[in-house]
Amino acid sequence: MKLHRMVLTNYRGITHREIEFPDRGVVVVCGANEIGKTSMIEALDLLLEAKDRSSKKEVKLVKPTHADVGAEITAEITTGPYRFVYRKRFHKRAETHLTVLAPQREQLTGDEAHDRARAMLDETVDTGLWQAQRVLQSSSTAAVDLSGCDALSRALDVAAGESAQLCGDEPLLVDRIESEYLRYFTRTGRPTGEWGAATNRLKAADQELARCAAAVAEVDEAVRRHAALTDDLARLAGERAAVATRLATAQAAADAVAAVTRQLKEAELVAAAAEAGRVAAVAAVTERRRLRADIDERASVIADLEAAVATAVDEQATAVEVQEAAEFVAAQARAAVEASQGRADAARRAIDQLADRDEAERLAARLAKIDVCRRELERTEKGLAGIALTEALMRTIEDASTAVELAAGQVELMSARIELTAAADVDLVVGGEAVRLAAGSSMTSSATAATEIELPGVLTARVVPGVPASQTQAKLDAAQGVLDTALAKAQVRDVAHARVVDGQRRELVGARERFRARLEALSAEEDIDALRARLSELQDREPADMSLFDIGVDAATARADLDAAVAAHQKTIADCETHRLVAEQAARRLGQKTTQASVSTEKLATVQGELTLARERLAAQRAVTTDDELAVTAQAQVEEADRAAALVAELGAELASTAPEAVAAALSEATHDAEALGRRHDQVTEALRDVASALKVYGTEGRKSQLDAAETEREHAEAEYSRVQRRARAAHLLRSVVARHRDATRLRYVDPFRNEVERLGRIVFGESFEVEIDTDLRICSRTVSGRTVPYDSLSGGAKEQLGIVARLAGAALVAKEDTVPVVIDDALGFTDADRLTKMGAVFNAVGGDGQVIVLTCSPQRYAAVAGAHHIELTA
Repeated sequence: MKLHRMVLTNYRGITHREIEFPDRGVVVVCGANEIGKTSMIEALDLLLEAKDRSSKKEVKLVKPTHADVGAEITAEITTGPYRFVYRKRFHKRAETHLTVLAPQREQLTGDEAHDRARAMLDETVDTGLWQAQRVLQSSSTAAVDLSGCDALSRALDVAAGESAQLCGDEPLLVDRIESEYLRYFTRTGRPTGEWGAATNRLKAADQELARCAAAVAEVDEAVRRHAALTDDLARLAGERAAVATRLATAQAAADAVAAVTRQLKEAELVAAAAEAGRVAAVAAVTERRRLRADIDERASVIADLEAAVATAVDEQATAVEVQEAAEFVAAQARAAVEASQGRADAARRAIDQLADRDEAERLAARLAKIDVCRRELERTEKGLAGIALTEALMRTIEDASTAVELAAGQVELMSARIELTAAADVDLVVGGEAVRLAAGSSMTSSATAATEIELPGVLTARVVPGVPASQTQAKLDAAQGVLDTALAKAQVRDVAHARVVDGQRRELVGARERFRARLEALSAEEDIDALRARLSELQDREPADMSLFDIGVDAATARADLDAAVAAHQKTIADCETHRLVAEQAARRLGQKTTQASVSTEKLATVQGELTLARERLAAQRAVTTDDELAVTAQAQVEEADRAAALVAELGAELASTAPEAVAAALSEATHDAEALGRRHDQVTEALRDVASALKVYGTEGRKSQLDAAETEREHAEAEYSRVQRRARAAHLLRSVVARHRDATRLRYVDPFRNEVERLGRIVFGESFEVEIDTDLRICSRTVSGRTVPYDSLSGGAKEQLGIVARLAGAALVAKEDTVPVVIDDALGFTDADRLTKMGAVFNAVGGDGQVIVLTCSPQRYAAVAGAHHIELTA
């Protein structure tokens, strides 16, 4: 399989992109992150797998968000003998187009195009190899699994010498065996196909036979039950006749008992009425006696209450006098407390005024010192502001002065010396300056540059010093220039003046620091404005009457006055509290006495009212019935009640002699037995009717013939099951044997794959590189320099490199007609520069006609791949 061209239109954020791939070799597709490199692999899978109308999540996710259009994917592919152009549009106006270019031209659309493309791919592409030959970002370090790749297995069979020469299109024996096995079993070993159908048929035949046998047994059971129910019905009819006779006898005895019971109830009603009359008469006599006694008792209570009321009124008057006296004394005590409070407050105000005066004096003195210090600090800072010389400039001047002195000394040493002695008076011009020498005098000068000595009108001499002298003079000039610049910047005449000014500056800086420290000490981290505001507040609070300060009262005297006032105030408070408690006690006592007098008065009035009502009620009752008439009536009611009670006792004895409980029990038992037999008779009759109806229905269903047919079908199903079972077991046995032998063969064809992996891996890891590979062609461990490390314990970079080496080894081994593109998506991110160069050599070492498609945002990783074709993606 080869990918020649791919076109994406309106795919996710890609408006349009077309890429053509070379038929062989390595192609590096590079671009920035999120430009859509990984989307190409995803789009190719959707094109080959999903239908254009698919509603899968994967299809919905690629719909563009920038426009209401459908995503389009086009690819030109060669696989086996086929070359075709395949295009699909999803989401909006979905469509599918397939144009087969070779071996013969075809054009299909819709589901026919999808099915035709799937058929060509299934015929020519090893799907397992196509999925395995990818290195994706999400699984770049996972171990590659090539065990399910039939194309690689065939290539390794050939490499191991285990397969005859194939013509290219004949099926392998293993495929035939697998096909025969799949007629009877699924890949997981469960019965399916003919074997499953035979098993299901036998199971269904067993179930039908069991059902028919159960149906026939059901008929037999119905016949047996019909006979049993007939016998039960005859037996129940006899039992019901005997129970009916017993029930009639018990009912007659119960009727006799009921007659006596009714007479007893009537007598009990009469006795109850007589008893009620007796109770009422006795109660009326008792009430008349109680009322007379109550009147006598209330008359006695009224006399006692009148004496108590008189006593309570006297005690209340005494309590009033005591309470008034206590309140008067308490009021005097409260007045004394208020007076002492005023004296204490006056003493406290005097202390506060003295304290405010002292604080104001201290603040005024402190602020005066702060103002003086501020003025001195301002004067010092003004003096410093007039000095341009700083400490740094002074160091520069000193350094420049030292440099000038050193340079001058070097000039003096290195310059030429000119000594002139005049024999007579003479006028000269030395270095452009006129000089007059008297006879016998001499002149000495240093020449650091070319100097002319001219005797006007006679001669001109030129003194030229050497190169070192001129260089030394240049250094001196440069040092003097630095010094002059620093002096000008410091606004001083010379170094001595600068030193004097620096001394003045130091003195001013010291004074400024002293004033600042003193100002900080005076302010004590307090705001000066706040201090002034506090002073103004204290001055505003000074009393208008300054007599307190004029008489010279000091704080100690004021404090003593305050203590005396407070002590007196506290004593008056204690006295006031004592008098207040006495007043409260007197008030409580007055309340108690007042309440007691009120209660006694109210109680007397209540008892007097009750006595009046009792006398009126007794007079009214005597007007209706006198006391003697009430006693006679009560005696008659007692005699009537005694006669009614005697009749009740007589009827009760007669009822007890009839044994009513036994009669009721016999009637209840007979009734229960009759009802039970009736229900049982009805149930048996209904059941017999149901069984008879069921037997009529069974006779029309032909259950025996159904049983015979089920037994015949079961025999046929068992025969078919045995026949298919033998073939299925044979296929299973053949597949097991071939699989066992193929596993043994795999152990031999692992060697070609391991050899190819080690050949390519030694380019990266060195000549000591070895790997252990299991029968599923997975790398288990890596050995370098004699040290073996399991694959899972390797670093991410090593895993990534081994994964690419294994896939390239598989691509190198697979036959030309079975190749698929190796896709590497943004790998080797964990690889250092040296390994990247060696991995480039691995790509160069893989020959063949296959394609290797590398997707990356860092194309420099693959700079070592010789002859790679580069494609750059742009937004």
